[in-house]
Amino acid sequence: MTELDYKKIEFYLYNYNNIDEIKDNLINSINVSGNAWRKGMTICNNTLENQVIKITENRKILEFKRWQVLIKKVLAFFMQKYPKYYDFINLKYLKNKSKDEIEQTLKFDFKKQKIIKDKLIEFVYKNAQIRNLV
Repeated sequence: MTELDYKKIEFYLYNYNNIDEIKDNLINSINVSGNAWRKGMTICNNTLENQVIKITENRKILEFKRWQVLIKKVLAFFMQKYPKYYDFINLKYLKNKSKDEIEQTLKFDFKKQKIIKDKLIEFVYKNAQIRNLV
């Protein structure tokens, strides 16, 4: 696993709750012209419908959706099989708690937190490889 892959996985973990907002901002940043609607009435190319299809099939938006599904499945897996690890993921990535707060709440020292974090990233990486996300 490269450093870039590691950071990418952490980015999606930290921003899991904001992925829909990021997708919406990306969609809003894409210009849909008013001319497209008028052209749709007379000409069949580059109509408003075609532009909407292009936006929804945008590569970056599809990537966000795929990562969101992957992380959702990973969270469900950890919640069922390893509830303490799920609590760690929840505190660290979803609630952005500090290492000290995690240590107080879960009684995991810094070394154990690092081990869990590395195992989590490795687990997500292997699943992302299967889904061709990295």
